[in-house]
Amino acid sequence: MPNPLVSVCIPTYCGGEYLRECLDSVLAQTFLDFEVLIVDDRSTDRTVEIAEEYAAKDDRIRVIRNPENLGLVGNWNRCIEISAGEWIKFVFQDDTLAPTCLEKMMAATQLGKPIIYCHRNFIFEAGTDETLQDFYRTHLSVQNPLSDTVEISARQYAELTLQHIGVNFVGEPTSVMLHRSVFIQFGSFNPHLIMICDFEFYTRVAIHTGIVQIPEALANFRVHGSASSAVSKANRHYRGWVLDGVILSHDFAFDTAYVPIRTVARQLQPQIDLAQIFQERAFAAWNIAQRERHLTEVSDFSPHIELEKVSQFYPLIPKIVELDDLAYLKAKLLIQWDRSILSIKHSLKKTLPVTQIKAKLAAFSK
Repeated sequence: MPNPLVSVCIPTYCGGEYLRECLDSVLAQTFLDFEVLIVDDRSTDRTVEIAEEYAAKDDRIRVIRNPENLGLVGNWNRCIEISAGEWIKFVFQDDTLAPTCLEKMMAATQLGKPIIYCHRNFIFEAGTDETLQDFYRTHLSVQNPLSDTVEISARQYAELTLQHIGVNFVGEPTSVMLHRSVFIQFGSFNPHLIMICDFEFYTRVAIHTGIVQIPEALANFRVHGSASSAVSKANRHYRGWVLDGVILSHDFAFDTAYVPIRTVARQLQPQIDLAQIFQERAFAAWNIAQRERHLTEVSDFSPHIELEKVSQFYPLIPKIVELDDLAYLKAKLLIQWDRSILSIKHSLKKTLPVTQIKAKLAAFSK
């Protein structure tokens, strides 16, 4: 059998509850030249059983089980390694596609860009926090500046990214299709990222190549409710958003792949100082870690330890934090100095004439 034009990659982990719905939507596509590659990351539920049941009925489906758990990003990269198609279309195990999704995405490849994305709808599970729902709806609204644009140039993409640093205005992998060549030219998904690993990769590519948007919802992304404790949510926020933000701003400021975005940042009016953004985010992450050191007593998670882990791969973080900490201490001392001067002025003013106050202040300042 010749290689398919599209590999629909479904990385799975304990996704049995929604996998049938996901597979049914993929197999209902009007475009037919594709394989379905299910790569399971050591599920302990019925995921593999369901996948193999479908594979027995349709020879386009391959089921691979990892010998060990690779984690989210590791499994995404594994899918790419063993896929056969010219185009890679990820679909999450609990998401679905509209029947014409692949057909319309393949039609858009005629525009010559290696990334295609469509709009998506959200499926909010029962119990999904209202704040989380608002968060996703707000993210979706960020697409509005591009709503009438199909071909987005590399420059346009870079400018929009700089306007919304860290915001995934493209969408989740289920709404994106990528040409295999981008993984050869630009590498794989960054395993050090937790929440924005998809958007970071899109950006790494699109600031060089541009991107095509299909202004139609052809994918459905499922958002799950969460019964997590406040501590668990805070931990997830720190590792997934705070530290991911530090890593992203580091790469924007210093990684060679991001030269185009630094060029655009310098050309904008006013200019955007990406190194300064990295410094501010790194120092903010360090401040949180210092403040939450006590969490090791009540949880296995510690912001301080997580920051140290990330810093092993990004050694500039502790160095920049050290510089920022010195600047912070210097500013604090200057504030204390100003307050001391004001206090002295106030006390001397009550007892001494102006000429003697000036003389004593001059002596104090030496």
